[in-house]
Amino acid sequence: MKTPSFRDLFENVPLDFIRSLDDMPIGIYRSSLEGKLVAANKELARIFGFDSLEEFMEYPLVNLYRDKKDRGAFMAVLSEKRFVEDLHLAFYQKGGSPIDCMVTACGVFDRDNELIYIDGVIRDITQEKVDKKATSRHHRLRGVQQMAGGIGHQLNQPLTVLNNLISELMTTPETPESSKNTLKKIQEQVRRLNDIAQKIQNIKHVEMMDYVAGVQIVDIDRSF
Repeated sequence: MKTPSFRDLFENVPLDFIRSLDDMPIGIYRSSLEGKLVAANKELARIFGFDSLEEFMEYPLVNLYRDKKDRGAFMAVLSEKRFVEDLHLAFYQKGGSPIDCMVTACGVFDRDNELIYIDGVIRDITQEKVDKKATSRHHRLRGVQQMAGGIGHQLNQPLTVLNNLISELMTTPETPESSKNTLKKIQEQVRRLNDIAQKIQNIKHVEMMDYVAGVQIVDIDRSF
């Protein structure tokens, strides 16, 4: 026996069935081509920030879209393919807060094969996107820290050797006084490089700074 798909389950779904799904963790609805809700569960109203389903039923759906062109594109795909799955759409809540949703829907057609209703489900993925972005940022930072630690470690070794050699030359009687002054200046720069290497090793977060031609680079002095 063939397992029914989501599309099979949604086609010609009774309106009373939609209204009975108030406890589902996703928004379920039927809307008209004019952008009015015909039926919906309470979760859909909650997703879009409405105090009641009754209030939401009177709200023009087109006003929910952050980009009004998205609704036209959505309707065009439904008319052509009759079904869309996991379509990302950007909406506003009633109070104007932006939310991101995943929409799966199918078209309901009349005998003349004209689209008359849209049956669909909506899942709020706003927090998922925030969490995913935070995880991605954490992974990037971890990668930067690992790379910085390796670079700092590799720099410290030759700088330590160089600093010891300079100190040895500066304490050697045969080294001319004029050369010692030059060596002292070189040693100061080596110590600066040691400080930079230490900061690179101790990076805890990433702060950026403008460089040239619109390019940004890591601001080492503010990133540890």
